[in-house]
Amino acid sequence: MATVVNLPTSAFVDDKGYITRAWQLWLLNPQFQQITISGVVAVTSGGTGNGTAPGAGQIAVGNGSAYIPTTFIPASALPSLSGDVTTPGGSLVTTLATVNGTPGAFGNGSTVPTLTINAKGLVTASSSTSITGASVMTVAGAFGCNGKTAQTSSAVSAAVAGTAGAAYTAVEQGIINNLVTLVNQLRTALVSNGIAV
Repeated sequence: MATVVNLPTSAFVDDKGYITRAWQLWLLNPQFQQITISGVVAVTSGGTGNGTAPGAGQIAVGNGSAYIPTTFIPASALPSLSGDVTTPGGSLVTTLATVNGTPGAFGNGSTVPTLTINAKGLVTASSSTSITGASVMTVAGAFGCNGKTAQTSSAVSAAVAGTAGAAYTAVEQGIINNLVTLVNQLRTALVSNGIAV
């Protein structure tokens, strides 16, 4: 359905420049009538070039000769993209720009990944860095053997075992004292690193 104004057929003004009687009456009481247009109005004539009107949730998308009701914009109507995400016009397939020349897995049991991230949140460089444990103590001093010959395992075992019923010798007692000092140092280091002992 379309609304068409039923206008007077006479001239709008007379030869003296006054609005004619027919137009005066019409302007005081304009008349309209409803008519049905059976054909499809072309785009060049101000129509849609399509006899189907858009429904709820639809839009009319032009294809060059008519406006087609659709619920989405067809791929052919999409523009091209450039920058970090690119695609040619009329395509739904996008391509991400390459910012990292060394893709792959980073980090393992002995290394950790090192990443460089730009202001956009893109990883621009990545590598693996070896894990280096921090030294928590020097044990040579605890045994009092700096610059001296270290005690052998048999000497340490003998010092701990000792001779039944006899006092430890000065060497044995020194080894035991150094072992106790070492254990205390280990305990302190563990506790300071958050490990309960």
